[in-house]
Amino acid sequence: MVRDGLFAALRAGVLLVFMLGVSPAFGEDAESKLRRQLAVQSALQQGRDNLQRGNYQAAVYCLEKEIARVDGNRDYMNALREAYRGYIRELQQSNRCAEAHTYQERLKILDPGYQIELNIDRPSSPPTIASLAAQAPSASPQTAKPAISYTARPQMPDEQSDPFADGNRAPASSNQDVLERARREYDAKNYELANRLYDEANRLDSHATAPYRELWAFCKLYVATEALNRAGWSPPAEAEKEVLAALNLSTSPQLQRQGQELLRVIQDRRIEIRYVPAQGQKWPEVETANFRVIYCGPRTLAEQAARVAEWTRAAVIRKWFGEEPKPWEPKCTVFLYPNADYYARQTGKAKDSPGHSTSARDPANLERVVKRQIDLHCDVADMLTHVLPHETTHVVLAGRFGRYDLPRWADEGMAILSEPREKVERYLKLLPSLRSRQELFTASELMAFHDNYPEARRITPFYVQSVSLVDFLCSQKGGPQQFTRFVREGLESGFDKALQHSYGFHDFKDLERHWQSASGIALSGR
Repeated sequence: MVRDGLFAALRAGVLLVFMLGVSPAFGEDAESKLRRQLAVQSALQQGRDNLQRGNYQAAVYCLEKEIARVDGNRDYMNALREAYRGYIRELQQSNRCAEAHTYQERLKILDPGYQIELNIDRPSSPPTIASLAAQAPSASPQTAKPAISYTARPQMPDEQSDPFADGNRAPASSNQDVLERARREYDAKNYELANRLYDEANRLDSHATAPYRELWAFCKLYVATEALNRAGWSPPAEAEKEVLAALNLSTSPQLQRQGQELLRVIQDRRIEIRYVPAQGQKWPEVETANFRVIYCGPRTLAEQAARVAEWTRAAVIRKWFGEEPKPWEPKCTVFLYPNADYYARQTGKAKDSPGHSTSARDPANLERVVKRQIDLHCDVADMLTHVLPHETTHVVLAGRFGRYDLPRWADEGMAILSEPREKVERYLKLLPSLRSRQELFTASELMAFHDNYPEARRITPFYVQSVSLVDFLCSQKGGPQQFTRFVREGLESGFDKALQHSYGFHDFKDLERHWQSASGIALSGR
């Protein structure tokens, strides 16, 4: 969206759809078929080249881009399988648990026999219901994994010699029945019922549940995860209680990591909202730690907007800067207008604009933002999922690059990447048609847009290539945070030098060759 003034987080979620049996579209002409085959072969070659260099992230990126077109190509799928394996190892080694889990699940689709062995010395997958269920510790001695024994609490030396030790006390027969029922429900993957039964057994005899602490802790994490998924906008109080209880029960490093990750999710979702009723001519508003949402419409929509803005803010700061969010001062004001006509009258913007953001910085200290504002209208169907995350990203990026404004191409590319992946893909699919009409920019032309946008007739190629370039650079080693370092260095010393220092590209033409190869589209050469 258009950024005003001096400038301009969630998983979520990206779904990979493996269309292994896709055949050419009905009526596909020879030229389209040739382009499709060339794109697949180019992606395969790039993937193999990156595999040879040990750059697994780039290999995954190149190969996944053409997955819907490969039509079951065995060589292609083998290369993708190898790329996933290497990239998963890198993610685990850098403790990027959530991303590792995503690619583990994709690899299991390609290779059903593939299993990531539990290892208490390696990072675990994130605490989702699917991953928790897949990694549940076994309740049966015959199937317990060797890394961690979940079936019995190891005896302490004094218990081995003292038959009267508390740990050797036999449970009452009725409690033993409860524990046996809990074991059966656990084996059947009925974790919620197993959790209730372990709770009941613990009330009857806290010593009797000691050998089952890891199983019980797992059940609690599962219950908390499911409660969070059902809750939607705000986390239920019982979810945090279950997680804290699980952390108290478990000594497993894996479950401890999963529990801590769940606590962070809960913290991110625990957004306190203060309601300020309408007074006189003033609209009502809802206020969070970092946003004031002033609205004319349903209060529930305003509260949802406040939560989305807070989540997006936190996600953007973590993704691009690797930091934990700090409070904003001043807060960002969000105006929610009831319709496009009202929005246009109040802001002077065109009715067909879904929204815009405005930021201003202190002339005496350009790193200090003195105004943050987002204006939206509520008759846009994807206002919460697309427009608000996009504009919130613009606001987050303001003032983050020292005395410089973020270049327009980087600002828009990063903002579009905050939208759902299907929206990003819709942009990228426009590249071939724009190329055929010779409307694309060279890399040096695109990166020259600092404080201005191109003329109106070329605004679409500008947006499409901006997100394509940012997406490509983020696929290189170092990911999004390396990209922000590159931009900062480029603003300080020039992007031609920053390209070589940050990514090893000799110049803009070298960047363009690699970018073109990754996209399968000749991006310049008018």
